Amino acid sequence: MRVFIAAVAAVTAFDQWTKYLVKTGIKMYEGIWVIKDFFRITHIENSGVAFGMLSGLPFPAARWILVGIIALATIAISVYWYRTKEKTFFYNLACGLITGGAVGNLIDRIRAGRITDFLEFGIRGATFPVFNVADSAVTVGVAIFIIHVLNEGKAGKNASDTL
Repeated sequence: MRVFIAAVAAVTAFDQWTKYLVKTGIKMYEGIWVIKDFFRITHIENSGVAFGMLSGLPFPAARWILVGIIALATIAISVYWYRTKEKTFFYNLACGLITGGAVGNLIDRIRAGRITDFLEFGIRGATFPVFNVADSAVTVGVAIFIIHVLNEGKAGKNASDTL
């Protein structure tokens, strides 16, 4: 349980801190090269969901609809985590990363109606959509969760093979 709570708190705090640094230190649409022609910190604001999908929706209620959907998803993940009897380190870590990332972006959405994104990777002019710490935590959390589920399935299969 401590791993879950620590992951949620750490991801949320680090996400908000890095967004604050970007908002106060880099002008909108400007960037700083960290690794020339590969990685730069670029300040953008995203009113949509992942990778800018649904940004610029034409009705004002879109912000609050997205807040509601993300809040419900965050609650669902937390309830799923709490009710599941499996409390291994990787399970707790995965659920904590996913929840912390959701909370980090939810704070932005409630406060400003948009998410601050700033991590930009690319090669030879082709760039991946700009993202943030919360997005990274969700992605890593989902990957750990999938690996954990696949490994648990193998372990269960191997155990039943010996019976």
